[in-house]
Amino acid sequence: MLEEEKANELLQQGIGLAKAGAVDEALKLFGEALDIVPGNPVVNYNFGLAQQQTGSIEAAVIAYQAAIEVLPGFTEAQINLSYALKLLGRFSEALEAAEGAIRLDANEPSAWLAKGNALRSLHAVGQAAEAFQTGVELAPTNGELNLSLANTKRELGQVSEAIQLLREVSGEHPEFAEAQRDLAHALLLNGEYLEGWRTNRWRWGTGSLRGGKRHQSIAEWTGQPLTGKRILLWDEQGFGDAIQFVRFAPWVTEMGAEVVLEVQPELVRLFKTVEGVSAVFARGGTLPRVDYQASLLDLGDVFCTDLSAIPNTTPYLHVERSVEKFEGDRPKIGLCWAGNPSHDNDRNRSIDLTLLEPLLDLQEIDFFSLQVGSRAGEAVSGTKLRKLPGELRDFLDTGQFVVELDVVITVDSSIAHLAGALGQAVWVLLPYAPDWRWLLGREDSPWYPGTSLFRQGQPGDWSVPVKEISKKIAEKVVGN
Repeated sequence: MLEEEKANELLQQGIGLAKAGAVDEALKLFGEALDIVPGNPVVNYNFGLAQQQTGSIEAAVIAYQAAIEVLPGFTEAQINLSYALKLLGRFSEALEAAEGAIRLDANEPSAWLAKGNALRSLHAVGQAAEAFQTGVELAPTNGELNLSLANTKRELGQVSEAIQLLREVSGEHPEFAEAQRDLAHALLLNGEYLEGWRTNRWRWGTGSLRGGKRHQSIAEWTGQPLTGKRILLWDEQGFGDAIQFVRFAPWVTEMGAEVVLEVQPELVRLFKTVEGVSAVFARGGTLPRVDYQASLLDLGDVFCTDLSAIPNTTPYLHVERSVEKFEGDRPKIGLCWAGNPSHDNDRNRSIDLTLLEPLLDLQEIDFFSLQVGSRAGEAVSGTKLRKLPGELRDFLDTGQFVVELDVVITVDSSIAHLAGALGQAVWVLLPYAPDWRWLLGREDSPWYPGTSLFRQGQPGDWSVPVKEISKKIAEKVVGN
């Protein structure tokens, strides 16, 4: 009995430390408790929660499974096991765990949330909506369930319904930053730019961006007169965002400002070609004194830009052709099949290279890989996909090859923005639920005049857009 009391004391202390944010100390105490009572399901469960907080998801799964093995009716452990398995990309197992929780307690809203999330990851979007709807009926004011239902409706193409529901969630939970951000993205997707830009400023309160807003000791520029002033424009989030929104920098210069940019190192040389920019610095470097600062992504809001007023003259980035020459006179097409793997929607927007084999089978065309990062190695030697004849150190290097190609074919990635900003022909493969910047139902882009969009007709099905691109290659490239 004394040992069990000691284990319980360690457990309670660990729970308190975990709630206070001292997760490493909590893990130590949970470990000591497990040394005393190794099979205790409650200790294992809390040990799993703490492991998940630290990002040790595999360890969390093991702990939850240990708890369930001893206590099969442990609903909370089943639910959190589902969440952890989803984080590991084990979506079918995540669904199985969620359904196990529902069998134990069908009136537990978070079990339906877990099931919906697993189904959504498996591209079963309609079934996911049904699961979230069941959860909402059990807990009508649950913000997370309503938010998930709204976003799933958006993914199903029910954008107006999604916007209405997101407005309701934001009204009931006015400080729920994720709901405000998702409302912004739905509005922007629907072409409602003026409200969308303004609402998108809520993004800085979301968990993924909280604390990431740089240069807050400098006055933010929201439209004040700039004659004789120096302003710092800085990038955030991905490369594509920066490439898309740096187009506004010349407008700021025209207002009388000296414009300096701060961007990720891979963009520095390329952004030195933007008209009217006086200097470009890599993130973390020493910056000059400035009067104002603004994120590039907020310039759409500052300029109150709607669809008809997007500055879309291209190219607005300028590169020289590569000194490394392509061989032969056959049409040359660049391929990029994957974006940043850490992107929230990467599983939907990136594709398996094997799905592009119908393109590679086309005759009298040279295909080149524009893929970088962890998936670049998929373009193995021996395939019809060739490597570029030079090294890619940054986006300037990539751009020098892009301008030599006849067409760039890519998923929604930074390469799409790079090719578009350089004024090249770019054909973009889009998932059924696209990112907001590609809008709905269009085959073109108001951001990049040389862009053609090829959209999935069903969630997860790339066969139709790949077939359409194959046909267009035959007509436009080979035919010419």
